[in-house]
Amino acid sequence: MRTAPDIDVVRTLPIRHDAEVTQDFIDVNGHMNITQYLRLGAEAVDLALRAAGMDDDYRERRHLSCFAVEHHLTYRAEMHLGQEITAHPQLLARSDRAAHAMVYLVDATNDRLANTLEVVLVHVDMRTRRSVPFPDEVAESLDAMVLRDVAVLDPPLCGVMGVRG
Repeated sequence: MRTAPDIDVVRTLPIRHDAEVTQDFIDVNGHMNITQYLRLGAEAVDLALRAAGMDDDYRERRHLSCFAVEHHLTYRAEMHLGQEITAHPQLLARSDRAAHAMVYLVDATNDRLANTLEVVLVHVDMRTRRSVPFPDEVAESLDAMVLRDVAVLDPPLCGVMGVRG
């Protein structure tokens, strides 16, 4: 496992989601369940995509969306009842039809990185369920996010995921 990035550097990325660990997040081991890490990370990615122009209207009117096709979760610290979490997505790269992102879940209560979610997304036409290129205005917005985010930190990638050409 690659070394975790500095928490102060992670915090320079925009917060796209925040939450408190509630009882329904807790599993039989007394800590936050794995499904909650994935859910919070996925919600942060969705909010980043919305910021790039892929909102409900985009999906309903243009019949376009993104599907997660691969993800990798890394657990770095347990989260417990009552602790505060912030989610900071980082767009790493994009191709004509796909995007690669990392989400950092920060244990804001204990000032540490709790989890990372690395994800590859494919842009799809919801009518055909096939991949299609990002529209120009969305591509430009995603490119701006990549330029902004890549300058922030070097992500702890799993090493087997990414976008192709």
